[in-house]
Amino acid sequence: MGARNVHFVGSFPAESTGDAMRAMLDGAGTRLRTLPTGETGRYEWYIQPIIDDLVTQGALEVKRSGSWTSSRERTIHRAARDAGLTGDMMEFGYRGEAEEALPTFETLRAERDLPELSLQMGMPTDFTMSFIAMGAGGVRRHRKAFRDAMIRDIEAIRARAGDQVVLQFEATAEMVLMAKTQPLHRRIDAALGLGRGIADLAAATPEGTRIGVHLCLGSMRNKARTTLRDTRPLVELANSIARHWPSGRTLEFIHGPLAAGEIPPSTRPEFYAPLAGLDLPPATRFYAGFVHEGPTEAQQIQTLRTIESVLGRPVDGVASACGLGRRPRPIADALVTRADTLAAVD
Repeated sequence: MGARNVHFVGSFPAESTGDAMRAMLDGAGTRLRTLPTGETGRYEWYIQPIIDDLVTQGALEVKRSGSWTSSRERTIHRAARDAGLTGDMMEFGYRGEAEEALPTFETLRAERDLPELSLQMGMPTDFTMSFIAMGAGGVRRHRKAFRDAMIRDIEAIRARAGDQVVLQFEATAEMVLMAKTQPLHRRIDAALGLGRGIADLAAATPEGTRIGVHLCLGSMRNKARTTLRDTRPLVELANSIARHWPSGRTLEFIHGPLAAGEIPPSTRPEFYAPLAGLDLPPATRFYAGFVHEGPTEAQQIQTLRTIESVLGRPVDGVASACGLGRRPRPIADALVTRADTLAAVD
């Protein structure tokens, strides 16, 4: 063993994109396949600033005000115009984020002599974006508009950066629904088409697009929206995504949350047992999101061994359960170091 990668989900508590990228490279550079932007303009708040800006743009208006102290208490929006909502009314800012990050990324990749390193751009799925912004009714009525706006950004990013970019689809609402409805999660996936919807979003991207999927339990203020009883919902959703995945788009990885915000990963072997049923294509990497500041390093090594014993092979990469942007900088830096240490365990 010892050949595992390190994966960073996206956000990082830094003052600039360059600072964030350098911190991740300094900690785990040779083990990285993809380098996130750090999402430094919004690392504490995930997509809340994007949604707020859609109000400023005149695409959305507030339907019910919330405190945003948790995802349950978020503000819910509606379409601001009687004519409804279309993708060309919305600008998410991802193109600008990519344009700002690419020169720094290309410079650092050359300086560190990492020619295979790719830039990672994180984007919530259309299901997650519409659900967080507008609630369940927004998913039913306006999901296509969010998808159209996303695909426009993806096409522009691909035109600028080509294959040196890997998109990370962030399936928060999908994963939370699966976790909260266990043991009925398979019925929910079938009824709502959760895995199929993520694959359909991939199919709408330009042919050749490289994509990873981050299954997410949320981490607002470092508190997850829910927890897993065991890894069965994670495995079922990952398998569903892989089963429906379109040809011509590469499913680079699936990242699964094995901790939940401030809650460290389970110490129960039975929690991880369903991972034996993970059925991904041979070229798709599985990143285990168990790196956490709570347990000792020795305890984290034991968790890694438990996971790999169930899988019957080494994990392809180690990661935290979510982005590090909701953690103080010293903890984020320590988790970068811990991830690199765990990836090297024999």
